Amino acid sequence: MPSYIIAHDLGTSGNKVTAFNESGELVCSFTHAYDTHFFNSNWAEQDPDAWGEAVCSCTREICTQIDPRDIAAVSFSGQMQGCLCVDREGNHLRPHLLYCDQRAEEETNQLIDVLGFEHIYRLTGHRPSSAYSIEKLMWIRDHEPEIFSRTHKMLNAKDYMICKLTGAFITERNDASGTNAMDLLHDRWSEEILAAAGIDASLMPDIHQSTDIVGYVTGEAAKLTGLLEGTPVVAGAGDGGCATIGAGSIAPGITYTNIGSSAWTSMTTTEPLQDPSMKVFTFAHPVPGLYHPCGTMQTAGSSFKWYVDSLLKRFAPAGNDTIYSELEEKTEDIPPGSGGLLFLPYLMGERTPWWDTEAKGVLLGLGLNTTADEIAHAIHEGIAMNLNYSYEIFSHHQETERCRVTGGGARMGNLVTLLSTVTGLPLEVPRYLEESTSMGAAVIGGVGCGLYPDFSIIERMNPTASVIHPVMDQHQAYRKLQRIFERAYLQNRELFAELQSL
Repeated sequence: MPSYIIAHDLGTSGNKVTAFNESGELVCSFTHAYDTHFFNSNWAEQDPDAWGEAVCSCTREICTQIDPRDIAAVSFSGQMQGCLCVDREGNHLRPHLLYCDQRAEEETNQLIDVLGFEHIYRLTGHRPSSAYSIEKLMWIRDHEPEIFSRTHKMLNAKDYMICKLTGAFITERNDASGTNAMDLLHDRWSEEILAAAGIDASLMPDIHQSTDIVGYVTGEAAKLTGLLEGTPVVAGAGDGGCATIGAGSIAPGITYTNIGSSAWTSMTTTEPLQDPSMKVFTFAHPVPGLYHPCGTMQTAGSSFKWYVDSLLKRFAPAGNDTIYSELEEKTEDIPPGSGGLLFLPYLMGERTPWWDTEAKGVLLGLGLNTTADEIAHAIHEGIAMNLNYSYEIFSHHQETERCRVTGGGARMGNLVTLLSTVTGLPLEVPRYLEESTSMGAAVIGGVGCGLYPDFSIIERMNPTASVIHPVMDQHQAYRKLQRIFERAYLQNRELFAELQSL
């Protein structure tokens, strides 16, 4: 009887394929990288053929380790908020526009003019933005009419690969909720949004549940991948939704923060979070009937990496790779406030809570007695305090019973301790920190094909390895410092705009 799930994580920099057995154990994985083309300041595209090569290559590697007859299903995680136009045969008509492509500003303003900023947020769970799919499709219509005239469907990355494997033109509620075009409460394309955008509903793929088997591997795809013809393919979810499953946030009351180059905090709810300030947004959860509100931070781990790479490593002896571990040791006992120093971690603008593309990084309070270690500690404090805004917003809507921290940044023990202390919450650190996305895709695939009984298997796949507790005698100090942190941004906001215009 088939006993393995193959999970593809079709990310921004490459595809990672992972095999999990019927007990939820990670068996093997392979990665195939591909490139992104950045140009025109804020445009970003990828070649979908590179995805196909990566998926086929990785799958063939897996099939050298696992008998294809033992594969119960294939599932996908994928980068979200993109836009790929395909014809009736499923062939792509132009390169894929990534989530970070910002060319559709004019189209975004057109939507806002018709429906209003707040109404779009209430309908879709998201602020209108050129980061989303429907605005990108409007741009193609307005600027590449010949391509648009031949478009049969708009797909996201994982949905395109499902199309190539099965011939089906589908998406699922998690990825669909990241297009700025789905009616979040009803799991269907919003007639209001599509009418305002001037986009016919026929161009949108059918919306499924994440756990649905949406097709079977075709004979042609079997030859390219090494899979058996007829292998079930499960819809999967976007990378954010899969990471939510992998972090164990499968029921209300479970919150998690993923810390990488960027960072986000998310929780699971039974209904969309309607934030009056519109500082956080809501996706449809891969678990049917649930939602996962989210607050995001542009430069978390990358703020600390900038400091180490740009200001410390250049003065370090050649081959010194111990800077990070040395900083961990040296900053461990620095008290709140880092000797009167404050860091605003806005090196690429900021999303939650400010939604300010012109925000800048700031080191405030430098003196002749400021040390390199205090700067490092202040950067960690700035990251933690900025992430705390999402916790504060979430706390007004739902009590957090458990909180986990994932991602490569969770290896920075001082940062995790600071986040725990600033929020006042114990933080569970799971066994696997950077595999949550592929694990989430595997769980969805396993539940979809019946190999796993339900989503609770993630507790066995990625159990808690340790718990970090807040330093409560410092918690009140950080409550005061957070208010200073907030004022530091607000009082410099106009200066950021002036600097941007220079």
